[in-house]
Amino acid sequence: MKSVLYHDYDPSISLTDNSDDITCFLDTIKYNVGNHILLVGKIGDLGKRLRRLGVYVTILENSPYEDVCYSLIHNGNCNVIKGTLELLPFEDRHFDKVIILDHFNNTGNFEQASKEINRVLKINGELILEDLNLKNIKVKLKNLKHKLCGENIKYHYPNDVAKLFSTLDFEGNVKEVENERYIYIGKRK
Repeated sequence: MKSVLYHDYDPSISLTDNSDDITCFLDTIKYNVGNHILLVGKIGDLGKRLRRLGVYVTILENSPYEDVCYSLIHNGNCNVIKGTLELLPFEDRHFDKVIILDHFNNTGNFEQASKEINRVLKINGELILEDLNLKNIKVKLKNLKHKLCGENIKYHYPNDVAKLFSTLDFEGNVKEVENERYIYIGKRK
């Protein structure tokens, strides 16, 4: 299942005032030339697209070293750093935006990951997080399967994610997409 935010974006369409923020992803994130953005998860070639627009992109790659690094293959003009969301290898207040696509549920400790995201985001920095919605029956079954197999993957309800980041002084909103996915966009105070 592909990310709605990234994979439905069509760079050939013109952005208008009534653009749907799902299909106009680059309009949604409101980037500025010179911004520092951290990308995490299933990002495709989003990093390469953002680099072409003048944004400094760092990609957090969590695959084992012996695996092929697809982020580097598809985003050759970006910095790719090995690491996890729970222990981000970056300075405090380094990024203007953190974009996480289809990865937040895969963190072993989502409270620690949220604290690390808070730490590396600048004041007024923006978090864009998209993942599977636990309200969907297929996602509930997938979650149960992961638990039964002993995997360290936990799916979250959208409101739980919003509450977690609000305790860290984020002001944000959750948008549910066809009850299958959610998108949280929050700004760090």
